[in-house]
Amino acid sequence: MKKSILVGCIFASIILGILIGIVMHFNNDKVLEKATLKEVENANKFIEKHENIIETGSSKEKTSPNAKIIYETFYLGCNHIENIEEDIESEDVNQDEDYFINKYLDWEVRNFSDDKVELYKSQEGICDKHYDVKKYGDYIAIYTLDSNGNENLKEITDILTTYLPQEDVNLLEKGIKVNGDNELAKLLSDYE
Repeated sequence: MKKSILVGCIFASIILGILIGIVMHFNNDKVLEKATLKEVENANKFIEKHENIIETGSSKEKTSPNAKIIYETFYLGCNHIENIEEDIESEDVNQDEDYFINKYLDWEVRNFSDDKVELYKSQEGICDKHYDVKKYGDYIAIYTLDSNGNENLKEITDILTTYLPQEDVNLLEKGIKVNGDNELAKLLSDYE
């Protein structure tokens, strides 16, 4: 009888141990499930919070909002170089060199940095800095010349020819050709 009680206690202990193991297993699964759900929620919150952040860790240099774009054009007809410097457009900010190579297909990217993009091209014809200064009524007028020698009126100055020596008036009637803004300004200042 003692043996049967002992065997019954052992058997009851085994069944009790199995039941406790099963209950603990289900509780651990629920705890793990809750932990996993909480981690997923935290990850989603992190993604939502940081989804509008722009990645800047790149090995390629990119243009800054303060960058300048320099257009350098070499005119084959007159061998002059024209440089135009502009502030960068907002759509060109934070772009790499490949972007500019593809955007400006007619230009060569000569120099690229975060604060400056230098573009170069050569072009047939002459630049628009070739002038013919002539008499126009009683005033001095400035004409631009194109590559075919055609004149286009650019400006009529307020400089009167009536007070100039006859020799200068004769020159102005034929036309005085000048190249560049500096040469033009010097000539006009001589007549003022």
